[in-house]
Amino acid sequence: MVELNNQDKVFLGASLATAIIGIALIVIGFLFRFGGGFGTFSTYAQQDNDFLELKRLDMIFGLFVAAACVLVISFLVATVSVLRHNSFLLKAYCAMVALMIVVQLVDGLLAFTYSDQVNQLASDDFMYESLSKAAQKTIPPIGSLSSDAEVQFWANTQDLFGCCGVYNSTDWSVFWGVTGTNNDLQALHCYPQHFNDGCEKTIRNKISSNAQYLGAASMGVLVVEIIASFLAGYRAYTLAHPEFEDK
Repeated sequence: MVELNNQDKVFLGASLATAIIGIALIVIGFLFRFGGGFGTFSTYAQQDNDFLELKRLDMIFGLFVAAACVLVISFLVATVSVLRHNSFLLKAYCAMVALMIVVQLVDGLLAFTYSDQVNQLASDDFMYESLSKAAQKTIPPIGSLSSDAEVQFWANTQDLFGCCGVYNSTDWSVFWGVTGTNNDLQALHCYPQHFNDGCEKTIRNKISSNAQYLGAASMGVLVVEIIASFLAGYRAYTLAHPEFEDK
C-alpha cells in the first residue's frame, strides 16, 4: 500500500473538493437550464426566430457543464498521480485545472454579458412583433391551437410564467381587432388571475437571473481550483526535488 505524506493528502483533499464542486455545478447547470419548465420554454422560443438569442445561453450552459465534467474527471488523474508519484500526471492535472479556470472565467463573463443584453433582446418591439404574428393565427373564436411556432411560444410562455401578453391581456385584443372572451384568452393559457401580469418583465427577469446564476457559479469556484492547480504544480516540483518533500 502506498504511503501518503502530508503534501499528498492536502493535494488529494483539494482535488476531491474540485470534483465535488464539479458535480454540484453540473446539477446547478441542469436545474437552471431545464428546471421549472424552462427547457420547454427555450425550445419554443428558439423555434420562434430565437429573438431572445437563447442559443447563446445554450452555449454558456454547454461550456459550464463541460468545464464541470473535466473537474470531475481530473480527480481520477489526481488520484493516479499521487498513488504512483507520477510528476507528469501531476503536471497534466495542473494544466487541466488551469485550462478550466480560463474556460470558466470566459464562461462567467459571457453569462454576465448576456444577462445585461437581455433587456434589449426582450424589448417591447420584439415582443410585440412576436405577439402580432401569434395573434394573426389565433383570431377568435379560438378552437384548437395552431402548431405554429409563435402561437406555441406564447401559449407555453403564458402557461409557464403565469402572464398575459406583453404588458397585459388587452394586448391580444389590440392585435385581434376584436375583444376576445375569457375562453379565447384561456385557450392561450392567459388566465384571469394573470390578466394584468405582462410577460415582458417576467421573461426578462427569468432569463437574466438564470444567466447571472450560471455566471456567478462559474466565477465562485475559481479560488478552490486555483489552490488545487497550485498544489499539483508544487507536488510535481517536490517529486523532482526530494529535498523539499514533507515526510
